[in-house]
Amino acid sequence: MPNVLDNVIIAAAADPKTYGVVVTWANGETTAISFRHLVGNGVFAALAEPEVFARVQVGERGRSLEWPGEIDFCADALWFEAHPEDAPRQRQHAAS
Repeated sequence: MPNVLDNVIIAAAADPKTYGVVVTWANGETTAISFRHLVGNGVFAALAEPEVFARVQVGERGRSLEWPGEIDFCADALWFEAHPEDAPRQRQHAAS
């Protein structure tokens, strides 16, 4: 299981027709991530434009996916979305 901050993106290829991005990770794995459920809503409205969606870039040190207009997604969140079994477990606190 990768630790938080171990999830580094080295490449991203957007498909504006499906609003999906194929992400290549530093460990060699590739993951297809759909953004269809977000596109066109609120701060993600601009991503509905195919020309904008196609402009995805890997962020600094591979720690995010970024689009124009300061839209970004954390690499860890994307990894854990695709690999829920790797997500850190939240501790359960006893009720006081």
